[in-house]
Amino acid sequence: MTTAMHISDTMLNGLIQQANRELSSSNAYLSLSLWFHDQELPGSAEWCRTHSDEERSHALRIFDHIIKRRAKGALVKTVDAQNKYEFANPAEAWKLAMENEQENSRQIHKLVSLARKEEDWTSDNLLQWFVQEQLEEESAVEDIYTNAANLIKTEGLYRQYDDKIKTRSIKSI
Repeated sequence: MTTAMHISDTMLNGLIQQANRELSSSNAYLSLSLWFHDQELPGSAEWCRTHSDEERSHALRIFDHIIKRRAKGALVKTVDAQNKYEFANPAEAWKLAMENEQENSRQIHKLVSLARKEEDWTSDNLLQWFVQEQLEEESAVEDIYTNAANLIKTEGLYRQYDDKIKTRSIKSI
C-alpha cells in the first residue's frame, strides 16, 4: 500500500520527463511567438508568449509535486536551442503547436495509467488536473489551427483574425 509521500522511481522518472516536455513546450511557444513577430502578426505572437508562460507553470506544478513528496534524483534537461522554425504560413505554425499538444496529452494519459497501476493516488490526483488542462489546450489550439488553415486559403484575412487571437484566452477560443 502506498502513502502520499511514497513515489516509485518509475513514476518519478515519468513526472520528470513530463516536466521536461512542459519546459520544451514553453520554449516552442516562445519560439513560435518570435516567428509570429517576424511575420508582423502580434496577436498570434502574444498568444504564444502567454502560452509559453503557462507551459512553464505546468512544469513548476510537477516540480512542486516532486518536492512535496521529497523525491530525490530529479533531473531537468536543458532545452534544445538548436531548433529554428520556418513555416510557409501561420497555419503550419499552428499545426506544429496542435501536434505538440496532442503528444503532450498522450504522454499525460500514459502517466495516469501508470499512477493507477501503481495505486499512486497522489500522482493520479495531480495528473487529473493536467488531463482537463490538455482538453482545453488541445481544443483551443485545434480551433486556431482550423481557422488559420481556412483563412490562409483567402489571402489577407489571417491578419484580421490575428487581431482577435490576442484578446482570447485558451478557455474562450
